[in-house]
Amino acid sequence: MRQLSLFETLSSNSIVNVSSVPLRSPFRYPGGKTWLVPRIRQWLASQPFKPAESIEPFAGGGIVSLTLAFEDLAEQVTMVELDDQVAAVWQTIISGNGVDLAEKIARFEFSSESVNRMLSYPALSREDKAFHTILKNRVNHGGILAAGAGKIKAGEKGKGLQSRWYPETLKKRILDIVKIRD
Repeated sequence: MRQLSLFETLSSNSIVNVSSVPLRSPFRYPGGKTWLVPRIRQWLASQPFKPAESIEPFAGGGIVSLTLAFEDLAEQVTMVELDDQVAAVWQTIISGNGVDLAEKIARFEFSSESVNRMLSYPALSREDKAFHTILKNRVNHGGILAAGAGKIKAGEKGKGLQSRWYPETLKKRILDIVKIRD
């Protein structure tokens, strides 16, 4: 087997099928790296050994790190994220209490009023910030977390604000990450 350089792999003109990448992140992430995952798999398969560590800078939705961890493509996976909101989610899931976060998402009585009420209170703990971040990511246009980002109005199929809130799916994704975090 010939070893590929990452750049050689990335310069290929073939179209990447992002449906070949399982949805594992609790985030909807603008500018995500899902398109890169098949290329990284291909590149890693061409290497003579499994990397000791993978570091994903600007982790965001974390799809590269999650893929490498779930598919055992690196010995250790490190996610690096500067945004304190996004970092709070990953810290809670990976180093904190991801189970409680998953349960809080599943139990949340979702309505426009409850979303507005929840987001009007300051997040006092890292776990609160993680919940607020997931909630904002799911109700804002395009998953954008920046201050001033608008909330979904019509949403998918006219479902409005709730069109991106899938509590059982989010719970499952978080608990799946918790299972493999070590």
